[in-house]
Amino acid sequence: MAGGESFEVQILRQGRWMTESARDRQDEARQLAQKFLSDKKCEGARVVASKVGRDGLISEKVIFEQSQTGGGDGPARINPIDSCPPRCLQTRDYFGLESRMTINRILRTYLEDNFLTPTELLHVFKEIQRVWDKDNLVPSAADRIASLQTKIGGPQTANERREEIYASLDQIQARAREAAKSKLPDIGQRFSDTLNALGRGQDGEAEYRAMVALARELVGLRNWMGKLDRLTELAAAETDAESILLLDTVIADVLGANVVQELLGWQPSLGSAIISLLDLGDGKFDHTKSEAKGVAERLVRLFAQNKLPGSRHVLVDRALRHLRSSNPLSRNDPKRELEEYQRVLLRLLVPGGIISGAEAAEALTLRGTRFVEQGGATGKRAAIQATVKALPDRAHGVMYLSELTKTDFAKDHQADIIKQLDIVFGARVIGELCRRTLSPKERLINATGAFNAALASALPDLIKRKVADHIDDVLERYLIDENIIEKLDDPKAHLRDRAIRLVKFCGAGVLPQGKALNRARMRVIKLLRQPSFDSHFIEGIADKTQAEKALRDFHHLLIEAGFG
Repeated sequence: MAGGESFEVQILRQGRWMTESARDRQDEARQLAQKFLSDKKCEGARVVASKVGRDGLISEKVIFEQSQTGGGDGPARINPIDSCPPRCLQTRDYFGLESRMTINRILRTYLEDNFLTPTELLHVFKEIQRVWDKDNLVPSAADRIASLQTKIGGPQTANERREEIYASLDQIQARAREAAKSKLPDIGQRFSDTLNALGRGQDGEAEYRAMVALARELVGLRNWMGKLDRLTELAAAETDAESILLLDTVIADVLGANVVQELLGWQPSLGSAIISLLDLGDGKFDHTKSEAKGVAERLVRLFAQNKLPGSRHVLVDRALRHLRSSNPLSRNDPKRELEEYQRVLLRLLVPGGIISGAEAAEALTLRGTRFVEQGGATGKRAAIQATVKALPDRAHGVMYLSELTKTDFAKDHQADIIKQLDIVFGARVIGELCRRTLSPKERLINATGAFNAALASALPDLIKRKVADHIDDVLERYLIDENIIEKLDDPKAHLRDRAIRLVKFCGAGVLPQGKALNRARMRVIKLLRQPSFDSHFIEGIADKTQAEKALRDFHHLLIEAGFG
């Protein structure tokens, strides 16, 4: 969908841009920004134009910016970030996924203007020099990150952390300077050929130089789709697992840019765009809807083969950031806002869990606060209650609430979360815990997911155990009421078939460690203790070699199922 522009007026406070107001007209927004600047206490003001593209995603552009000391909108500036990136303890950590995602966010404007990925910025010496020479960009980024990382506590001051960051950046620059002196092989049809030519080793030097060679090539491609086209071609042709993972790091960088809008094609709403991001990451996106069908088709295939874990993480993170934002899920039709929210909510649910766990639970709850009239703590409490009611069954309610205990919501609302968990005790049978429309296997998986989520939560141990034990009781009752074990252990069937079915059931992960699983395991043990079990197991297999293989395979199955 395409929508009109809106204009946020932001002011600078202690190095952070804070939204103060919004206007529908650019001239009114600029006038308000100038009004803020007339106050000598104001550090700076800017106007950010926000527009919904045809794909439903929001694009933002700073159209006016001025600091109180008289600076204009010319100098390069960092993009505001509020979440604390993980602390890089060693220089190599700066090349990791979370670090590069942070670079992508805080230097978003600079990277977009220059069509650069964090990988190129970290490996190409000329680009490192260029960004250091760009106004106060790198020092500002280091200051902001140091401030965020020391804000959460610890003995280290922001100044000390900043100096550590500078020391690591110096090492990165020195290494890139040395690599720049080397003649490296061109990247051909397979990235692994370059890696092999440089001589793989334990020290990671070959991998680093191969990434330098790749970054040099990508720097010459001054558009995002060109980079993505080349990278997906390399990944699709690659059979070496290590090489694919290295390519994944750069594909993830590119997917952090605005090229995603072109990849998804036209989207009717932000809600649809969020769902499409998740579909793409799961390899389920309809590539024919993309404006770059060839690239999208390769990406979908790679995602479906689970070859791009880092890139999938970036897409999920991007989807959840859109969900957490203040932008409407259905801008053209506000009446459909709740409907779009419910569509996104259901898309985040997967068998036995929620995509991205705690992050998704937090994003859903934050978005949920927009559907309640109350504000503050009362509004958040109401949003938690409303989100639980929006979920399809009690099992997912337990998963959601358990994940929410790992977020900031738990600081002030743990009692509310615990109170909502009472829903599980109203489920006496599995049909009251999980949707009746699900298959028996799906019910078991979701009930087990709820059990595991409760035990992995940040709830007090006593409550964890109480919730998990109740779910275990429901599962055990289900096995008894539906004669699940008896159906698997049909006396009319061959002992071999009965034993294999029971062991596979125990090892399938559809039951948690508890009474229900123990009931199934005891039936297996009872079978194994039958006199001459091995002889009865291979009855009917005339070939001695095949009989021995059948026994070996069964013993291997026993070990996999935890009977070893």
